Amino acid sequence: MKQRREAVLSLLRREEPAAQLARRYGISEQTLYRWRDDFLAAGEAALAKGKNGVDARDQEIRALKAELEERTLTIGKLAAANRILIKISRQLS
Repeated sequence: MKQRREAVLSLLRREEPAAQLARRYGISEQTLYRWRDDFLAAGEAALAKGKNGVDARDQEIRALKAELEERTLTIGKLAAANRILIKISRQLS
């Protein structure tokens, strides 16, 4: 893992050409570039995370699920109240 990090950081810093770095680490240039892409993707994912390690999309999903549950309960209460009012209305007619 340390070798990968060193190779990728050297590539990103442009300390040596990719071909030379690949030879030094005994890998293909394609592998070096794949390591770089994985490294950068992991960095993006880490930056997207919120304070508690949950990314913004997950936080939004949780908030929306909580809102949906609250609205579902409200609809249930209103439906029950409506049934009671209909029953009372029929009795008064």
